[in-house]
Amino acid sequence: MINLNSLPLPKVLQVLNYEAILEKNITNFKKLYGENWQPLESDDFKMMLEAFAYRELAIRSEFNELAKAFFVSLAKDEDLDNIGAFYDCERLDGTKPYDEYDFEISEPLAQDIVVPVNLVLTDETSTYEAKLLEDVVITAGETKATGTVELQLEISSSEIKTEIITTPLPFVVTATAQGTFQNGSEVENDESFRFRILLSMADKSTAGSEETYLSFTYKSDERIEDVAVKRGLLSFEEYIPLLINKNENEVRAVLNKIFADMGIVKVYYYSSKADELMQNRIEAQLNAKEVRPLTDTVVVEKATEVSFSVNAELKILPGQETATVFSNAKESLNAGLNSLRKIGTDITLSEINDFLRVPGVKEVVINFPTGNLEIADNQIGICSETTITYTVI
Repeated sequence: MINLNSLPLPKVLQVLNYEAILEKNITNFKKLYGENWQPLESDDFKMMLEAFAYRELAIRSEFNELAKAFFVSLAKDEDLDNIGAFYDCERLDGTKPYDEYDFEISEPLAQDIVVPVNLVLTDETSTYEAKLLEDVVITAGETKATGTVELQLEISSSEIKTEIITTPLPFVVTATAQGTFQNGSEVENDESFRFRILLSMADKSTAGSEETYLSFTYKSDERIEDVAVKRGLLSFEEYIPLLINKNENEVRAVLNKIFADMGIVKVYYYSSKADELMQNRIEAQLNAKEVRPLTDTVVVEKATEVSFSVNAELKILPGQETATVFSNAKESLNAGLNSLRKIGTDITLSEINDFLRVPGVKEVVINFPTGNLEIADNQIGICSETTITYTVI
């Protein structure tokens, strides 16, 4: 897939240079007024030419912003939505957060009480609404049961309490939140949507290629941060050692494994907000009859986190803005580690060194990790903590 960051700016975007515009205005004015005229600061004509130059600069800037709407690499917001529509690709809605609620009656009854699915709850001001995702049964002899309530708002998390039941019930029951609404997400941002627009070129037919499986997986849930697609079948070279010097039964067992593995597609995904809902959405998306080829068997698994920390000392050159250098190094490290937060991507000491060795840093001493971290195909490296110190040499 093409790297949009490597593309040059389109020529249609005009150069914004006030001095060049003013110089051209002065040249044109001299042709009309006479070459003897001089653009003195006290001259009224000079002030008018400067005003015209600023006006032209503003018009060019406005034109540039309008022109960006026609390029997938530069378009934003509604303009990017319209480009996506051309490729039959829609911006993903956010995911609604949820929380566990306790539903309680005043005293135990002789029969079961069912608090129905889609029960509506609101906050005290009736501004926000939430719904119960499944029936909650308060069994006979009990006074309380727990159910999952979903806030009807596409947001990452919220401390809103929707404990007022508005759905009419034939009995009195109270609702109490156990915590706060979590595991939601905002509407898909421009960068993620831009990436999926390009990726969507691969899903115009059923799945099969790696990029097609990637595209279908990403569109299943906005919260997904990374996806990797691997085939289950070993390469021919990997099977050869399993067949050499083997008896008939052993060879038959290996061949049975080969045929069993044919068509296995392993899809690994990662999200810090991964839950059963996300797993179900991915499996449903990839196993839809219009998506999955008949010859494929799709196995969906969440990537395993490999937690690590970074501890390093910077040796900063004298005569520098020490605080600025130190801050730049930490920002560079965080951005670099985020770029390595990919399934199956190793974490190397040389990369950590490069992230921290910003201008002004003479040397980086890495105390931890002590060696390169090898990340398997079904794993993802997650930095849990960074401890960076410095000395001025």
